[in-house]
Amino acid sequence: MLSIFVYSCLNLKSKIQKAMLQELDIRNYALINKLELDFSSGLNILTGETGAGKSIIIGAVGMVLGERVSADVIRTGASSALVRVTFDIPDDSRANVIVSEAALKGEEDGDVLLFSRELSESGRSKCKINDLSSTLSTLREVGDHLIDIHGQHEHQTLFRQEKHLGILDSFGGLKERRQKVTGAYEHLQKLRTEYERLVGIRDEKLHQKDLMEFQFKELEDAELKEGEEEKLLRERQILNNAELIYDLSNSIYNCLYNSEEPTLPPVLDVLKSVKADLAKLHEIDPQLDEVQSRFESSMYELEDIAEYIRDYRDGAEFDPRRLAEIEGRLDLIYNLKRKYSANAIAEILSYRDEIARQLEDLSLSSARIDDVRREIQKAVDRACKLALRLSRERASHAKKLKSLVERELNNLGMEKTVFEVQVLRKEAKDGVIEDGGKRFRFDPEGIDSVEFLLSPNVGEELRPLTRIASGGEISRIMLAVKTVLARTDEVSTMIFDEIDAGIGGRIAEVVGRKLKELAKTRQVICITHLPQIASLADCHCRVEKKVVGDRTVVEVRRLSDEERVNEIARMLAGEKITDVAVAHAREMIEQAKEE
Repeated sequence: MLSIFVYSCLNLKSKIQKAMLQELDIRNYALINKLELDFSSGLNILTGETGAGKSIIIGAVGMVLGERVSADVIRTGASSALVRVTFDIPDDSRANVIVSEAALKGEEDGDVLLFSRELSESGRSKCKINDLSSTLSTLREVGDHLIDIHGQHEHQTLFRQEKHLGILDSFGGLKERRQKVTGAYEHLQKLRTEYERLVGIRDEKLHQKDLMEFQFKELEDAELKEGEEEKLLRERQILNNAELIYDLSNSIYNCLYNSEEPTLPPVLDVLKSVKADLAKLHEIDPQLDEVQSRFESSMYELEDIAEYIRDYRDGAEFDPRRLAEIEGRLDLIYNLKRKYSANAIAEILSYRDEIARQLEDLSLSSARIDDVRREIQKAVDRACKLALRLSRERASHAKKLKSLVERELNNLGMEKTVFEVQVLRKEAKDGVIEDGGKRFRFDPEGIDSVEFLLSPNVGEELRPLTRIASGGEISRIMLAVKTVLARTDEVSTMIFDEIDAGIGGRIAEVVGRKLKELAKTRQVICITHLPQIASLADCHCRVEKKVVGDRTVVEVRRLSDEERVNEIARMLAGEKITDVAVAHAREMIEQAKEE
């Protein structure tokens, strides 16, 4: 039988303005066949007998948020396990930004964010965000900004040391100051990259400087000019054929003007005779006026040609000295073309100009390197001031956070617990930041590493939170820290499992009130065995393990007001519920409403 835990708490106005877990859908996970839960704001309480399967539900949430799971969690007989969760998130939440940047959210999705993870028998899983395929790392990253699970399952941002620095900065209101440090770091890195680029270029060119200077001088001394090769080839052609040029020119001239052959009169003399005959024809027929004019023009043109050929013939002279000069010049051009793999003088001149530019750049780059080096020093000085100030403020706020958390731990029955916020500067011999004769490594977050340490008992050394074994201790520590950080912590849904381990009486009441207080600004989901805590619930459901047919199943049922009274009476008195237990339970619930 399917039990659906659905509640809306209509008379409870939500004070939560952050992301909220709305729905949880579990299929074929452990003992759960099919389970759908709807959550609301405030304090959500899950109760039930030991072993009823309450922690299975928390494990399913951990799975969909990216925790490591094995195929053993798949329900017997099923081929895969599927968990889906639906969140209501505001536009300005970090989770929403991550999802949008990963192109996993469309306009039609609105404020809804849907996670799903399906685990197959082979151990492989399919992750989706808003029904779009996602990587497990993205699923985990987004989940870190939405939910903290505390207790038996490990999805606890506070217990991840890399998160501690951000928590301290958030507590101290130092995010803006850290952003300035990050900006200073990025500016410094940009300058360093530019410096290394310029030095690399300069060093590479310095290795080639002598060669470039030699090549530039060689090409400058050559005094090459575009078109020079073609002119030299033409002149060489003329000089090598000077005798033939003379003979041909002389023959043409004689043919036109000064023939020495008695049987072959000069062309121009013949044309003069033709001219006289044409003049007589013109006298007879004036219509030949145009023909006569054209003929006379042709004669004048031929006379000019004859004079030009005569002068050209007279200028044809073989000059062996000039030919030698031309041959030498052409040899120089050919050698330079071959040496610089050029097809034309224009390419050689272009290469010469490029060498000149590189030599000039080399000079300019040295000046630019000096400028960048000075800019780097200024950037280091600024980064040093910002990073050291941020470090000092972190140390100051660390003491405040320690004091406030220890006060909360004292109220939660951990009077002897020492909570330490360790702020250490990261020393490095080649560190950028210097203070007090020491150097420190500088990164986008400054020069500090932050870690939360704890000593639960007198005489025990401080240890990282990750080495605290007790689920009850972990949950109460988380509750203490989260109470202090309630105004600054981004994560808005908190799930507590085994928060009541090892406590009772007055401490249980204190823990319950802390949860209730936290639920005013957070969505809190809590598994508890304590009636003091359960009586404070805004919404209360019971987890039960049943045998349906021949299979064991886990079911969840939202309790009515009267059922709540009976459930708390059971928690007070055990299976045999007395009238006294019922009256006490009713009184506890009524008192919780008055708070």
